[in-house]
Amino acid sequence: MIGAYYKLALLPDDVRATNKIKSKARLDCIAFTDKVAGGYKGLTFFINDKRHKGQLFFYKTPCRDFINTDSKRLAEWSLTGNGLNVSSIYIDDTDFPEIGYGYPNANRLLKDGSQNPLFQYRNDGYLFLINQDYSEIELFVIPDGRNLISSYYQKFIDGGFDDEVNQLRQQAIIFYSYEGLVI
Repeated sequence: MIGAYYKLALLPDDVRATNKIKSKARLDCIAFTDKVAGGYKGLTFFINDKRHKGQLFFYKTPCRDFINTDSKRLAEWSLTGNGLNVSSIYIDDTDFPEIGYGYPNANRLLKDGSQNPLFQYRNDGYLFLINQDYSEIELFVIPDGRNLISSYYQKFIDGGFDDEVNQLRQQAIIFYSYEGLVI
């Protein structure tokens, strides 16, 4: 069911300094697992090119800075990268503030008229496990899961993905080797 797993984390101060990373809102992918045949390509737009090391990272951004949405359904945070909103993080069940869901922008074109690099993956669904201060976020991708994301979200809360989540974590490999980071 879950096609890909990404562990995003705020790197420790010394590791950020060693790797010349200044932002404290930047969450770097430190581990991942990919079960999609041929590899999941939905987030490759956000990997900086080999000339710039091949890192995958996003920024934790307050939604009210750029999201216009129904006031009854607001996300407090989103993940952004390369000037794009990757996904808002919705938490509908306040009894479980560590579990959220989201999905990519489904518009063919961005507001500036350019092509949306996420359009091809617009039907994917995202589930998030978040620590209390949002310094660590686990992103679980369900290919073509957007239409049923509310059901997957409830199943996630109910523990229906626990075995699969544990398996993905155990199979995770380092995405990028940051100098000074011990995992």
